[in-house]
Amino acid sequence: MQRIDLIPDARTRISLPRILRGAGTVGVIAACEIGTHYAASTPRAQGFGLAVVVAPLLLIGLAAAARAPQRAWLLPLWACFCAALWLAREPLIRHFGWGAYLEQLSFNLIMAFVFGRTLAAGRQPLCSQFATMVHGTLTPAVAHYTRQITLAWTGFFLLVASVSTLLFVTSPLVVWSTFANYMTLPLVVVMFVGEHAWRRIALPNVKRSSMLAAARAYRHTMHGRAERAQ
Repeated sequence: MQRIDLIPDARTRISLPRILRGAGTVGVIAACEIGTHYAASTPRAQGFGLAVVVAPLLLIGLAAAARAPQRAWLLPLWACFCAALWLAREPLIRHFGWGAYLEQLSFNLIMAFVFGRTLAAGRQPLCSQFATMVHGTLTPAVAHYTRQITLAWTGFFLLVASVSTLLFVTSPLVVWSTFANYMTLPLVVVMFVGEHAWRRIALPNVKRSSMLAAARAYRHTMHGRAERAQ
């Protein structure tokens, strides 16, 4: 059987500044997760925990408002929201665990939606979009495989959200925090590496791209989505 030789194109190249930005983003996420777990496991650290949970969201909101064409009213709205959070800080501090849980739950549900919505009729599955960025035109076998992987990622994020909810409801906060802050991202890495390994078995006649190329395709696809949304 003829081996299909698919070479990543120039669109998947990545520059050093982008690598540094990616490393910085990972570092910030790791710091936030460590800080959240510290607050969940340390008495009288709830105020610090609330700041760790809220600060990244406020910074993201500020950046989005500053770049939006409607910044003239979005920036004052952002400032009003910050003032409201400050006025409500006492009850929010007492229940910061709910904020941490909702933040983690929202992330997983949003990721499940991002993958799952592309499985609708007439849409190209998200993993197929990644593969197209790396390989170009897809064969029917590759298209079928990437659709199944898109479904698997959708189920993965829904499963993580379900386990997180179960632990939050039935276990002490520190147990939930251990799973949410120390296990979720490693599970994503395991899923990513496992899919890359399974691809060798499922698509033996397709030249394998590197995991870095797949990560570049993901970055490029999501960046394109963000630009189209503006």
